[in-house]
Amino acid sequence: MAFIAHSSDLLAAAAAHPKITTAQLQQALDVVANVLARQKKPFLDDEEERLAMVVLRVSQNSNHATDSISRFFNETDIIRWTDYTEHPHKNEAYYRVSSWMRLMMTLYFMAPSMQPTLLPLVTKYFQKMGYLD
Repeated sequence: MAFIAHSSDLLAAAAAHPKITTAQLQQALDVVANVLARQKKPFLDDEEERLAMVVLRVSQNSNHATDSISRFFNETDIIRWTDYTEHPHKNEAYYRVSSWMRLMMTLYFMAPSMQPTLLPLVTKYFQKMGYLD
């Protein structure tokens, strides 16, 4: 999975470039969502943290659409939970929702401005998994 880790590093660097377009920034977010959608095994090389850096760099780029990050969180969260709910006994579905939570937790600590959006989503994860009442 080192390929995903290093590709994420490259994509984060590209997302930070001042000449990247709004459409390309959206494509970067789409790549993150697609990586999570195709995950079949647990990540081993800090992929979640590195994917989170892509989202962070998109959010920091002045060319990003204002609602793109919020939409990314909401849409990806719905997709990850739908996948997990429909396939509760498949390890792959668990790996995907777990990686999603780790990505959000990374951003929660790296980007305080995202905390109001992320806290309910992370809390929902812990509730649905039975860690919170």
